[in-house]
Amino acid sequence: MKTKLSTVFVLFVFLSIVTTSAVGNFKTRKSPVGDGETIYVDDDNIDGPWDGTLEHPFRHIQDGINISLDGDTVFVYDGTYYETLIINKSITLTGEKETILDGMYNDVIINIFSEYVTLQNFTIRNSGGHVGNVGVKLQLDNNLIKNCIIYRAKTGIYAINSSFNRINNCTFHNNGEGIFFTSSANNVIEGCTFGRNSIGIHFENSYSTSITYSYLYANGRACFFNNSKNIEIIHCNISDNSVNHGGVFMKGCSQIDIINCIINHNGVGVNTAGSDSISILNSTLCLNTHYAVWMDQFCSDVAVKNCEIRNNFRFGIYKPSECRCDIASNNIYKNMLYGVYAKHSQCTSKHNYWGSPLGPSYTDLGRGDRITFSPGRIHYRPWRLIPYEDIGADWKNNEEFMNKSCDDPIKKQITFNENDSDNDGAPDWWEEKWGYNPSSWDNHSFLDPDADGLSNVEECYTDSYGSHPFQKDIFLEIDWVASQSGTSNKPTEEMTQEAVQVFEQHHIRLHVDIGDLEGGEEIPFISNFSFPRLQELYWDYFLHNDLNNPRKGIFHYGIICDFGPDVNFPFIGWNHLDSFLISAQLLQDKLPKYSRERLIMGAAVHHLGHTLGLLSDTHGGIDNLGTVQLLSFQWLKYHNYKSCMNYYFKYKTFSYSDGTHGFGDFDDWQHLDFTFFKDSHFEWPK
Repeated sequence: MKTKLSTVFVLFVFLSIVTTSAVGNFKTRKSPVGDGETIYVDDDNIDGPWDGTLEHPFRHIQDGINISLDGDTVFVYDGTYYETLIINKSITLTGEKETILDGMYNDVIINIFSEYVTLQNFTIRNSGGHVGNVGVKLQLDNNLIKNCIIYRAKTGIYAINSSFNRINNCTFHNNGEGIFFTSSANNVIEGCTFGRNSIGIHFENSYSTSITYSYLYANGRACFFNNSKNIEIIHCNISDNSVNHGGVFMKGCSQIDIINCIINHNGVGVNTAGSDSISILNSTLCLNTHYAVWMDQFCSDVAVKNCEIRNNFRFGIYKPSECRCDIASNNIYKNMLYGVYAKHSQCTSKHNYWGSPLGPSYTDLGRGDRITFSPGRIHYRPWRLIPYEDIGADWKNNEEFMNKSCDDPIKKQITFNENDSDNDGAPDWWEEKWGYNPSSWDNHSFLDPDADGLSNVEECYTDSYGSHPFQKDIFLEIDWVASQSGTSNKPTEEMTQEAVQVFEQHHIRLHVDIGDLEGGEEIPFISNFSFPRLQELYWDYFLHNDLNNPRKGIFHYGIICDFGPDVNFPFIGWNHLDSFLISAQLLQDKLPKYSRERLIMGAAVHHLGHTLGLLSDTHGGIDNLGTVQLLSFQWLKYHNYKSCMNYYFKYKTFSYSDGTHGFGDFDDWQHLDFTFFKDSHFEWPK
């Protein structure tokens, strides 16, 4: 039976006299004070007795929850607790300081079935890898989660039909998704950090939610909103996410406000596909590698005002389709290709500063940022003669919520059930095969004599696949979605061998698994699937829902389909840029002069290059749409860059360039980063 203390004073006096000797090896305790009763849990109490008192705390958290009543506090002392929890009462569950809850790869680590639950001060890790496997699941309203770290979960927090919840000062890293709200409303995310997730924040059919004072970096997509509305993103830093996609993506949404945010160095800063009533206000959008703002798929009523839009590597604002928008009172300058590209739509762009008192330019040769030549459709007069001084975000990269670590402390272990005399991780037969002494310990988990990003232990794992520890190897698994075009999406042997031979010329062994190396398989037909569905395919068919799958970090991964969420692009399926998707039918429709087989392999080698660190940051000729326009300034500048990373040569060659072709060329081969796909960093020098 729980001991009840009559006053807070008595509780504090009692705690002050508790010593180590009172409970064996326990440390001196300090306890929180709640409105109800406090129940204690300590994994150090191995031998019992267990009644939840300070003297005899429970060993397991669920035992404390089970005897609690509404309003009680279950206080859990530091330690690692291997269990899953069900909370069906309005209680406060609080950890001491370094309290770890390990879900042991079960489906749901904490399942909350009650309102007015507070969960705080926990590190929550290791859910299962299937759809629906989560760190914390919310199924009712008015709950608070704060000061928690959630990592290595398929989804960190999943809320379904759950509203008026607050997530405060939490860190989500190395998850499939950080937060996923579906059919939920009036939730608040504040002071949180999201790093190295496939999707940082994901909303489906949700509304009236705010995201404030939060930091999102190194994610595949920082935010993905689908059929959602009334969302505010205020005073957030959304930077250094994947340099192909990366930023805030919305589809079929309305009334989304992005205010006073820093959105720097993503592939795309903001994408407004098929959405309306979107406002981007008083924000800084710089150094984004493809588009600062991408208005796509007939969006409408998009306002971009009082923003700093500069130094983006390709486009400031890109409008490939009809879209009603108001772009006013911004600084738009030093964007490489266009300040505003709006070839097929009306555009009101008044009172902007374009980088020159002469206003915008219609060519690459003007002093101001370039705009599309479309008389009567782009209304840019009057323009600003000098830059605005006090626009964009009114803060810098120095907020407290940006100082949290997002590294995964759990390192992958590969073990072999074979004789290992010196216990160094490599079996005797492998050491003998490659000239190591099986009686002398070597650090094979870290040794990488050929500098190909694969340790000797990983080379041993792939030995039966033809791996060589003293010659660079690249492993690529490709799965293909069943096609309805009458032509298979599986890469052909002929094209695969052509690519393999190109790599061999540079002393690199490319191993493409299309069914011969225990991977490579056909996926049932999917039509026009979304990015979240793509992420699920990665977990289902590459990881096979196993967070400890040894192929992760050894194999790069590709999916070939008819129609995916984009034409072709590299993506983060979990926590690093190791994968790509190719929409073969969509490519063939766009480029009918090439065979489908060549399009597939050309795109595959191009995006394999991205997973090896060949990015827009690396060289100006990479992923530069300007190079496909014959005799344009960008074509002239980079026409000697004879690499499949150059869009002009993407399907003409399966090779990277060696830098010997003159002005504008670049030596891709010497700049390959063989570790990038397993340790992806996108930070731009500050």
